[in-house]
Amino acid sequence: MPATYVWLLAIFLITMFSIYSMQLAARHREEDEDAGPALIEFGRAFPKEAVRDVVATADRQTVFLRLFDNKVGCVHYRGRTLACRLLHPGTVTVLPGENEYTVRLDFKKNTSESGEFIFASERQAAEVSLWLLGSFAASGGGDDSTALSPA
Repeated sequence: MPATYVWLLAIFLITMFSIYSMQLAARHREEDEDAGPALIEFGRAFPKEAVRDVVATADRQTVFLRLFDNKVGCVHYRGRTLACRLLHPGTVTVLPGENEYTVRLDFKKNTSESGEFIFASERQAAEVSLWLLGSFAASGGGDDSTALSPA
């Protein structure tokens, strides 16, 4: 009788692990599918840039792309069109937002795109901030765009 319980417990644990794994995979697939058109358009705009990681804002209107050479790309949805850009040192100021889910970016050349970008998690907001600050520091930016200022 105890062997039967062990087998039932093993089957139950395997089933629960399978269900959990499928839910994680489905959640990850949804995030990837949302960024699909942005990846395609960024690849068309900048064919020589290899994408390393992708993070979208909570409203899915802006997608930030970490590139392999420590650059950062940005794709912003404007209705039916997409605006793709590489973020260079000195062109963007990174500031903390109102809360931990928010990053404020001030674009020096195009102030109409400046604003707060709200992410789904605190981790995503921190990750994009580090991408931007890291890419600016790696390129020898060293100007005011690499410093976080208090809000």
